[in-house]
Amino acid sequence: MMSFDRTPVRSLLASFFAVIVFSALAVAQSAPQQLDFSNVQIKNFGRMDERFYRGAEPKNLADFEALKALGINTVVDLQAKPEPSERGMVESLGMHYVNIPMVEKTYPRAEHVEAFLKLVDAPSTGKFFVHCAGGRHRTGVMGAVYRFSHYGWNYEQVYSEMKQFDFYTRFGHGDFKKFVEDYWTQVQTEGTTAHAAFAHAAQARHATH
Repeated sequence: MMSFDRTPVRSLLASFFAVIVFSALAVAQSAPQQLDFSNVQIKNFGRMDERFYRGAEPKNLADFEALKALGINTVVDLQAKPEPSERGMVESLGMHYVNIPMVEKTYPRAEHVEAFLKLVDAPSTGKFFVHCAGGRHRTGVMGAVYRFSHYGWNYEQVYSEMKQFDFYTRFGHGDFKKFVEDYWTQVQTEGTTAHAAFAHAAQARHATH
């Protein structure tokens, strides 16, 4: 009776199963992370990446406690007339409060964009939550700048995401879309130096108004 050497077969099977295991691990690591935001009652709430969270204005201490539980370190308020009690609630929980006073329904100023980019690029900022009143327009603008500068997104990708967070141009909000279009134009023509070029153009724009 003939006998067969089973060693090559065993080696082949072992290699086959190893490939399956490593492939499964790779798929698991690349799969989207399922996040639980069930405790967050903030309207229009969302997560742009592992650091950037956004939404409407938090209404009470419980809202800020929910942000703290997510590991948020900095709250960025984009309202020109911030809620007086917000800073106290944020700081009472050990988070940092930053106000960048953007005027609603008004073409954003270059210094506000510059302050935002400087803030989000600082390691000490950590995870941050950005809001205005409804989390749509001023927050949408800064989200767009972030996508252009940090992710290299194009205008169609950026504007599609803005609309996912209920961005619209009616009721006097058209200047915000115009800003994003202008910024995208600068990104296309100036590349990595887009912000400096845009800041210069924006300063000239405001000087004539």
